[in-house]
Amino acid sequence: MTLGQKLKQTRLARGMTQSQVVGDRITRNMLSQIENDLASPSVGTLEYLASVLNVRLSWLLADEQDEAEAERTQQLRDRLKRGDYAACLDLAPEHAPDDEQALALAMAAVQCAQRALEAERFDTARHLAQQGLSWNAGSVYESMQLSLDLQAILARCAQHTGLGQEESAFADYRQAYAAQRPRARYHLTMARYQLERGKTVAAEAELRAVSTPPEEDRAEYRILQARLASASGRYAEAMTALRQAERTGPLPKLLERELLQAMELAARELQDYKTAYECAARQLKL
Repeated sequence: MTLGQKLKQTRLARGMTQSQVVGDRITRNMLSQIENDLASPSVGTLEYLASVLNVRLSWLLADEQDEAEAERTQQLRDRLKRGDYAACLDLAPEHAPDDEQALALAMAAVQCAQRALEAERFDTARHLAQQGLSWNAGSVYESMQLSLDLQAILARCAQHTGLGQEESAFADYRQAYAAQRPRARYHLTMARYQLERGKTVAAEAELRAVSTPPEEDRAEYRILQARLASASGRYAEAMTALRQAERTGPLPKLLERELLQAMELAARELQDYKTAYECAARQLKL
C-alpha cells in the first residue's frame, strides 16, 4: 500500500473529510495530491497528518516489504502462543529473518525437533535442530537454554543413528551446558558464600561444578580459585591465578577490589611486600 493509499483509507475509515484533516496546516488541494501520490509531503507534514489521523508515523513511512515483515512477525507471535509450532516454521523467510523472527523460529524448531525425535524420525529431528541452532545463533536475543536443548536433540540423534558422530555431538552438548552463564553464576555465587563462611570444601565443590566458565566469568572464576588456594596456604598458586584474572582486562570495581584484596594477602604471605603495598594503594584509589 502506498503512502497516499494509507492516508486516504485511514481518513475514510475515520469518517473525516479532507477539509477536516488539513485544518490550517496544509491546503485541501495539497492533501488531495498526497493521497493520489502526486506530491511528497515533508516529514513535518507527515507528523501532522499522523497526529490528526491517530496513526504511527513509522506505519505511514513503512514500505510494503516492511509491512510484510511486520505481519510475518505478528503471525509468528500468534502461532507460538497457540503452540502451533509446525505452522511457525511455515513462516520461515527465504532471506535471513530479523532478530525476533529468528528467536521465534528457533523456539518452534526445538519443539518440532523434539517431537520428531520422540517419533524416532531422527533425520528430521537432526535437520530441525541444526536449523534451530542457526536461527538461534543469528539472533541478538540468542538463548543459551535453547542452544542446550537443541544440542541435546542432536546428541540423541547421533546416539541412535550410529553415523560415527556420537562423540562429537556429545562434546558439543557438554560445551553448550558448560557455557550456560546462569548455571555458572549460581556456582560462583555459592562458592564465594562458602569461602566467606570458611567452608573451603564446599567452596571447592562449587568451583568444580563450573568445568569451563563462560568467557565473561573467567576473571571471577580465577579470583575465587585464588581465594580458595590462599585459604589452603597455597599462596604461590593463588598469585598465579590472580595474575591470570588481572590479564583478562578491565574489571568491574567490585571485582577489582576483591582481586586486589586477595593479591595483597597472597603477596604478604609470600613476603613480596612491594606488591602487597601496590595492591593496598590501588584499593585506596578505587
